[in-house]
Amino acid sequence: MQGRIITKESFQIVGFGWTGPYTMSREIPKVWEQLVKRIHEIPHQVRPGSFVCPCHDRVTDFTCYVAVEVKLAENVPEGMLSFTVPSQRYAVFTHRGSIRNVPATYQRAWKWIEKMGYRKDHSTLGLEMYDHRYTPVTHDPDAPDNMYDIYIPIKR
Repeated sequence: MQGRIITKESFQIVGFGWTGPYTMSREIPKVWEQLVKRIHEIPHQVRPGSFVCPCHDRVTDFTCYVAVEVKLAENVPEGMLSFTVPSQRYAVFTHRGSIRNVPATYQRAWKWIEKMGYRKDHSTLGLEMYDHRYTPVTHDPDAPDNMYDIYIPIKR
């Protein structure tokens, strides 16, 4: 697996958040459905039809946001949240195929990161970026031609 190292500048998002144990991650598609139903309410979207999912993983649980990037986080719809994702250096990888194979993609990514002399920066959010290459999670997360980008925060 080949990755690339980039620095992504800060940006703002609006969407929904979810926190829970890894065993309950099957609840995340419901958060996607909630966003898809209300996405038209979010003003100032940067790339309509594209989604960003910042995540923070911990030993026993994690937090995941399902959101869109916005030019300006104002007039945030009721029940949604907004925040700024800080500038960060990332190792970027493209996952291809079923959502069930995502853990294997992450395992290969972590090996590549280590080989390149980096380590994961646990103090900040990782990102998953979904665009036109991905059939929305609410439709067919196991489509063999799905693709999306994984941004793993890194440091030396």
